Order: sequence, then structure tokens, then C-alpha cells
Amino acid sequence: MSLRYKKKKIVLRFDKENPVEKYVAANVLVGSLGYAKLCNEVNQRTGIHRSIVDVVLAGAQDTMIAYLEEGFSVKLGEFGSFRPAINAEGQDDEKEVTVSSIIRRRIAFTPGSKFQSMLSNASMELFSVNGADSENGADNGGSVDPGGEETPDPSL
Repeated sequence: MSLRYKKKKIVLRFDKENPVEKYVAANVLVGSLGYAKLCNEVNQRTGIHRSIVDVVLAGAQDTMIAYLEEGFSVKLGEFGSFRPAINAEGQDDEKEVTVSSIIRRRIAFTPGSKFQSMLSNASMELFSVNGADSENGADNGGSVDPGGEETPDPSL
């Protein structure tokens, strides 16, 4: 298995008068797995009927939301854990730290050991439509969807 990336130009504007152009590797997705397809795949792998998979996943989602709303971290064994998180603007004075300084609310996911192992063992391959740009010599044969989207950087 290999994860794909593309070369992307970014502009850093730390100094508004002198922006700096840099190039970075950016993740490329080859598609998206929808919920119905996921339930069907779980059905094929486990023999559990698709409707039961759907009910279990919906029940797990509802339960996770209830506990996340209360401020708990929710651990799903080897799958990983979810926790509520916020991003806030820095303030010069403690009194200025208020609800209005919170700029983003999100759910943070920390992958479990199986996902971490998958990432550690995955090779990296330069994305190209025809395989000509591949750094490791693998030819994609044009089978990769060039319309794949980037994964947002969770640190932003």
C-alpha cells in the first residue's frame, strides 16, 4: 500500500511586504468511501447483516456524542480515541480570555495502534495521472482520480 502526495506551492506571509514561496508535499486522496459502502464492506467481512451494522454504528455515534458533549474522551480500543477540542486566539491578559476568543470547536481523533502501524508501514508515492512523475518508480497507469482532495492539516 502506498500513500500518495503531490507537490504544492504555498505562500508564507509572516512579513506582509516580503511573502516567501515554499513547496510542500500535500496528501492526495483517490476517492471517498461512503457510509452505505462501508456498511456493505463490514457485512462482507463479518457476515453481520448490513442493517445491524448500521444500527450498531448509529448507536455508537449517538453514545459518543452524548459523552463528548459532557467533556469525556471516548476510547474505541484499537480504533482510537475521540475528544472535544478547541482552538482559541491568544490574549495579552487573562481577563481577555473569554468564550469569544474561541475561534474553532472540533472533535480531535487520535488513531489507535493499528492505524499508527498502517501509517508507519505505508510507502509514499508522488501522485501523477500517468505515472511519469512517480519518485519510487511505481506507475499509476492513470487509474488515480486526479480530482482527489487534500486532507486538511489538523494543526491549523
